[in-house]
Amino acid sequence: MATIYKKSREIDYSVGLISIFIYSFFIATLEDINILLLVPILVQGVILRVNLKEVFLKVLKVNLFIGITFLILFLEGKTELAWLVFIRANLILWFTLSFNFNGFTLYKALNNMKISNKFSLVLFFTVKYIEILFEEASRLKDTIFIRGFKAKFELNSLKVYSNLISFLIYKTINKLSTVEDVIILRCKDECLMPSNKIIIKLEETILLLTILGVIIVYYFK
Repeated sequence: MATIYKKSREIDYSVGLISIFIYSFFIATLEDINILLLVPILVQGVILRVNLKEVFLKVLKVNLFIGITFLILFLEGKTELAWLVFIRANLILWFTLSFNFNGFTLYKALNNMKISNKFSLVLFFTVKYIEILFEEASRLKDTIFIRGFKAKFELNSLKVYSNLISFLIYKTINKLSTVEDVIILRCKDECLMPSNKIIIKLEETILLLTILGVIIVYYFK
């Protein structure tokens, strides 16, 4: 899974968010899957020069939860539904994660679309909390293994994990409080940043037309 494209490219954040919504809603309502659904992902990959390895690893991490759902449905004898859920979830995941949104870019996208500032800030802090949580969890995991900790199914290991979780939550909330203070200082009229005009260039147009074209062909073929 080597990187094919040398340098990533960004498109207008608001257009990216609109594309995610349209594509995800379309995929989520499908009753059957065909190869046509990969076309927007392929076009997106070319336009954004997506780092395939990076996106693949992100999708792989989330697939632990998708795999559990797949297994439950499969064991219940709902084989077709299990595969449908698995493929739909992965298509949406790949398309969404390829944009590489973070808390700030998500806020920027919503702000440019004139979405409620309070809602945008709440979403920003939610995403930021998750980002910090994963960063701290990875750092703590590396630290305890460097110090020679070996996970075992015993009381001492469970105590270590419970203490780590408590410390993780405390540290994450602490960091988020610092982020909140910085945001309050930077806010003007309760807004983190002024909204900008949504810019639709050639790349944005191609991506949106591809998604809409696939939807039209799928339903009217």
